[in-house]
Amino acid sequence: MKLVKLVSTVMVATTLGATATVITPKIDITAQAKTKKKTKKAKSERKYYTASQWAQVTSYRKKAKKIGNSTKGMYAQKPILKKKFRAGKLSAGYTAQTVNWINFYRSMFGLKAVTANSSWNTSAQIGAATLAAADKGLSHGLDGIKRPSFVSKANWKLGADATNESNLAEGVTSPYDVISGYVSDNNNATGSNAGHRLWILGEIDKVGVGQAGAYNDLRVFDTDNYQKGTPIKKLAFPHAGLMPYNVAGDGAPWTISFDDEYTGDGSLRPKASVYDNTAKKKVKVSNVDISSDSYGYYGTTVTFLPKRSQIKVNHSYTIKVSNIEDQADVSYKTRLFDLKVGGSFY
Repeated sequence: MKLVKLVSTVMVATTLGATATVITPKIDITAQAKTKKKTKKAKSERKYYTASQWAQVTSYRKKAKKIGNSTKGMYAQKPILKKKFRAGKLSAGYTAQTVNWINFYRSMFGLKAVTANSSWNTSAQIGAATLAAADKGLSHGLDGIKRPSFVSKANWKLGADATNESNLAEGVTSPYDVISGYVSDNNNATGSNAGHRLWILGEIDKVGVGQAGAYNDLRVFDTDNYQKGTPIKKLAFPHAGLMPYNVAGDGAPWTISFDDEYTGDGSLRPKASVYDNTAKKKVKVSNVDISSDSYGYYGTTVTFLPKRSQIKVNHSYTIKVSNIEDQADVSYKTRLFDLKVGGSFY
């Protein structure tokens, strides 16, 4: 919260040859009005939550503020991406901030924290740098992208291998925007699946962080040592209880994931419904699907897309998913709150 700005006027008074300096505070009416408006907005927002929920929202916001959203000093060694090639190296602070955002979201679901692996960081950085050097969009394995002449075949091969083991993003730079984008998955180039999210919230214990310009490579598994872990029994997104609107709104697909693999023949199709408890209206749901793509090592994922315009901050929703082979029906409530980070995209 911004404090009321005080603009001081100095008046000089002389009494019996002595000089006294008197400071008369002059209140900035505009700043005061803005503060009152913010206080009114906070009270208006507060009415949607119970006391315990509001305490939790406040706690999440404090944690988010502590992590931060800065790209200042992001490189220990800046990449060279024109005429000659150098992958560069991220600063320890930028890498730590990225991992902290991953663990911020993982903690909401009761998932264990991950750490950054130094060799994976090196791999991810060359993945991001080769994408940035070509600057022709995203491609796992660099498939369909022509190698720039100033990038050696050896480095190009390293970049291709790296991008095959990673989440990839373009157009975002700050750790908050990058990780929130993966968790939201509202701009997935392959459609409304949530593979990036499921890796972030999957059974992983380490990551590799790479960023070159506007290209991100987040390594999440090892092709040569693909050791499938056992994730939690069920992952519902948005989370039951409270969930940041920044990653659950704006066209983000919603998902229910299970640890065991779907083996159906497609004859039994899942059903999904969303009800806005605040507006007391049904939410239109489309793109209901089920898959066994194993993102994040989950065996089965049901994906559905609530209508973007009907998903609103502070609103409570009842989510029901049924007709899933070998799984019990799912029903729970969530409320979407504003995390108030102020990112560029999320």
